[in-house]
Amino acid sequence: MPTLSGQTILITGITDKSSLALAIAKECQKQGAILICSGLGLTPHHKNLSENSTAYLQRTYSDFQTAVWEELGKDILTLPLDVSLQDSIDEFSKNLQEKGIQLNGFLHSIAMDKTIRKGKVKPIMEVNRDEFMDAMNVSAFSFLALTQSLYNAKVFAKKASLLALSYLGAERLVSHPYKNVGVSKSALERIAKEMALELGKSDGFQVNIIRFSPFTGSKAGGAIEGLTEAVALCNELSPLGNASPQDLAEEVAYLFRPTNRVTGEIRHVDGGYHIRG
Repeated sequence: MPTLSGQTILITGITDKSSLALAIAKECQKQGAILICSGLGLTPHHKNLSENSTAYLQRTYSDFQTAVWEELGKDILTLPLDVSLQDSIDEFSKNLQEKGIQLNGFLHSIAMDKTIRKGKVKPIMEVNRDEFMDAMNVSAFSFLALTQSLYNAKVFAKKASLLALSYLGAERLVSHPYKNVGVSKSALERIAKEMALELGKSDGFQVNIIRFSPFTGSKAGGAIEGLTEAVALCNELSPLGNASPQDLAEEVAYLFRPTNRVTGEIRHVDGGYHIRG
């Protein structure tokens, strides 16, 4: 029997067919999971947007929905979600509640850093307050904010499993500029440990982080300066070579199993690169 048979899993962060979140969703579906997918899109809570911003949100949601329907099937429930807006988060949770959905798992695969533009990464000494807080809000706090909202709406089933994607750059300086988003990923990992303790004690939830190999195949990865060179370097130095999206997907599916007793972990799916000095 598939290991996730009967489990309902929320997958966030799919942008298009290149998304790591989509590879994870496909493996979870293969393992029998019932999927719900959220994507960035226009909501009633977006106010006073320019024409360009409106068009961007509409185009982004269309790309997300097309990827989900073509790769996972048109029966998958897709919903817009902007984690930078608390009202959007709460409406999303209420929507799931009204549909009688009980989540057994939830993947946070969301990050944003406005200091990365056209392949260039701004030095940390030039990052301003708004850029710092925006990255922290979307890349770190949103994991907690969405969990709080879903929890308060009583959408989680017992002993749910929560996962977020991170990177080795949260802990150390890496061979390509990670800078501002690295700081927010550090916060994400610390938040996850606090959540693991509190939600484990109260509800038997598992909360874990996975750090993946550097990856240029996604829209987000392709935007980071020096990442192409880092992929080659890490592949050479890793004992097993770089991990693939399928490796990541299988690890996520494993951690979504309802019978696990694994929590508060920062798992490395990177071919062992993290052991290098």
